[in-house]
Amino acid sequence: NLQNQLQGKVAEMENFAGHLEEIFLTVEENFGRQEQNLEQHYNEVLQTLSQRYDDGASALQEEKKKKLESLYAQLLLCGQALDRSKDLIETAQEVHRNQDRRLFLKVMKSFLSGFLINTRVQPVLLERTPLADLSDVKTMMDSINVVPAPSAPVINPQTPNSASQTSLRVCWSLFSDDTVEFYELYYRPVLEEPPADSSIPSPPVVRQRDSSSCPEAALIRWESGNANPVDSYTVELREAGSDGAAESMVAVPACQCLVQLQAGRRYLVSVRAVNIGGPSDRSDVITVSTTGTFFHLLEDTAHPCLSISEDGFSVFYGDEELPISAMALDDTTFTRCVAVLGDLIPVRGRHYWEVEVDEDTEFRVGVAYEDTERNSYLGTNRTSWCMRHIRTPSRHKYEFLHDGWSPDLRITVHPVRVGVALDYERGTLSFFNADLEQNLHTFHCRFQAYVLPCFSLDNPGALTVHNGSGAPEHVFAITFY
Repeated sequence: NLQNQLQGKVAEMENFAGHLEEIFLTVEENFGRQEQNLEQHYNEVLQTLSQRYDDGASALQEEKKKKLESLYAQLLLCGQALDRSKDLIETAQEVHRNQDRRLFLKVMKSFLSGFLINTRVQPVLLERTPLADLSDVKTMMDSINVVPAPSAPVINPQTPNSASQTSLRVCWSLFSDDTVEFYELYYRPVLEEPPADSSIPSPPVVRQRDSSSCPEAALIRWESGNANPVDSYTVELREAGSDGAAESMVAVPACQCLVQLQAGRRYLVSVRAVNIGGPSDRSDVITVSTTGTFFHLLEDTAHPCLSISEDGFSVFYGDEELPISAMALDDTTFTRCVAVLGDLIPVRGRHYWEVEVDEDTEFRVGVAYEDTERNSYLGTNRTSWCMRHIRTPSRHKYEFLHDGWSPDLRITVHPVRVGVALDYERGTLSFFNADLEQNLHTFHCRFQAYVLPCFSLDNPGALTVHNGSGAPEHVFAITFY
């Protein structure tokens, strides 16, 4: 019993200490807020004084301008009066020389009368500018010395049995040095149900074919599939065979997400849509493997003469050419080269895939920037690199093309399966005879942007892409080390 009492006292002291800590933090916040208020008051005073100074200086300049203009006008009048005085003197001298006293007096009277009227000068009054009224500034200064606002109260922990269905007892504490006239209590109900006018969104639609992966990451794409508004998405993934909690990427704004993963694993991935009504159910789960680089062919880039298999890994070029008028062309579709791009994941790591082609099929395989020209052949511009196979009556001919140039190389054994290795870090693109483990050629280029796999058939035939498996050891040994 004594032990229980001691434990109760210890718990009570811990609660009291926590309460004191909350009061300490509240006091600190209050004084910080008072300091901000004080600084704001002084800034307002300084701003007011600065404005008054600008207004006063502007008024003085205007008054100065007016009086200087008046003085200048009177100076002009004085100059004109001096000119008339000279004329008067010269006329008087001329009349005096003629010794006609009566004419002299008449002329002098006339000139003096006009001279006095035209040279009358108005005095310029230099008034003393009154001092600015700073009574409101004094009021602002006095307001700084008012009683500061009290600290925010600290709500005490709710005690047992202090609430009923219609009432609730609330207690709080306040810093002892604060002056308080009264308290204001605010409360609002907590909605446990979503608003009546909100609807939970439908699960997104995630397709395996829309996603790609590599040993370090995966790019997951989905369709919203929602008539209801969607604020964001949550991507959930769990390692296959693991009983641990799923990792979630929340507040994803668009219908795709690049997630960092560990190599050599299999993950189960699903997506939820979220709005004010709450999260949707999970989408169908897809499986993502990080054994190797995995991608599908992009149908919207394919030349109209190409057909893509249902699994998205094979292309076919038939014997019949489609008329130009029947081709549904857009900015992403190849129009001259019968080609298609692959959907390689945008990760600057190392990627490897293989291509299998019939012996009599002429082809081009390699990589290209996403914005490569659609009306030119792969390898003939600065935005694509490829290995080209040409079938002649006597032999198989191979070219390794970039910007229309190829080194003078001869390959004696026709590769049935071509391996392509891309290394962003070292800036290399290598081609292999996958069956014989032979390096055929390596391009050296620091790729400025992400590149996509590219495939072209120069005559009727078929081409199949093999990906998703790890690169053989000889690829790493030759290409990456």
